[in-house]
Amino acid sequence: MRSTPRRWLLVLAAAHLLLVTLGAAGVELRDVGPIGRLLYHYGLASGAGCGYNFFTSRDHGQLVLHVDVIDAEGRRTTRSLGTGASHEADLRVAHIAGEFETADPELRRELAKSLAAKMFDRHPEAREVVVRVEYFVAVLMAEHRSGREPQVTRFYDARFRQPPPRLEARHGSAHPG
Repeated sequence: MRSTPRRWLLVLAAAHLLLVTLGAAGVELRDVGPIGRLLYHYGLASGAGCGYNFFTSRDHGQLVLHVDVIDAEGRRTTRSLGTGASHEADLRVAHIAGEFETADPELRRELAKSLAAKMFDRHPEAREVVVRVEYFVAVLMAEHRSGREPQVTRFYDARFRQPPPRLEARHGSAHPG
């Protein structure tokens, strides 16, 4: 009787390792049907489907988010959404930048518009906000010593203008009564 739970644990561990192997091989389980979608979501939750690309020797870059705030005099200040307050907060900002990898241009535009609105809110002096996403590929230390530089390429950018403030009309007469 005691060996039955051990067998189940062994079967579950073997199934998990199989999903890890399939994830590392780049197999898309969500296309297989309902069971594939269930296994795909399990892989997302457990990390089994992440692909483990960080173990490869290929260049792996990351998307980096920059926001330029431009005031009425044309002064440009680059702001960061990264807080540095915690690793988790910086991961969240990196995740937002990663959302720009979507193939849907409308989704990219809406995300950029949301970020610009946040910056207009934080910086009322801003007349223009430019949301820039760059693809950054770091180099190994040995490559850096031999003169190779990190690569930075433009991935996406969008410009938003704040309309000039309106002067509100005063109600009532300018003449005393």
